[in-house]
Amino acid sequence: MNRMQLICHPATPSPRVNSLVVALSLTGKGGLEIQFDCACAAGALFIPDARPAQAADELWRHTCCEVFVGEAGDAAYREYNFSPSGQWAMYGFSAYRLRDPAGLNPSAPAPRIRFASHAEGWTLQAQLDASAFPVAAGASLELGVAAVLEAAEGGLSYWALRHAAAQPDFHRRESFVQRLGGLA
Repeated sequence: MNRMQLICHPATPSPRVNSLVVALSLTGKGGLEIQFDCACAAGALFIPDARPAQAADELWRHTCCEVFVGEAGDAAYREYNFSPSGQWAMYGFSAYRLRDPAGLNPSAPAPRIRFASHAEGWTLQAQLDASAFPVAAGASLELGVAAVLEAAEGGLSYWALRHAAAQPDFHRRESFVQRLGGLA
């Protein structure tokens, strides 16, 4: 497992969060497992209540973990959102913020999400099937990994492997800094 520290965007400080670490690993069948570990005091963040595992929009308005995946050299990318509630979202883009619903595989299975809170924070695990990725076999992938954290008293902080703008913007390709090969 490859473990990396996410950093809080300086425009949205979150002093009650000690750290946010993500681990990525390829599954034996070409999929991707993602684990987010947040270290924070109990009650520091608003965590959405458990809901039926289904697609939902605007998950980023509350605590939500995200992964952006694109093939190296191609402007198209996919966005995957995972909520502690168990809800999820998948979006296709043909270029920067240019939505392309045709870019998704409608038969791809839903992500599998597990969430657990504990005294030192929480863990969110998500698994994506290989068919969720928009790439040819053996392609090199560029990933952006991010999270939106909502403070218990309100207010959002934005976390990512890299922030590429003065304001938080996970869609900027310059923030897709993690490289993986052989997913599809």
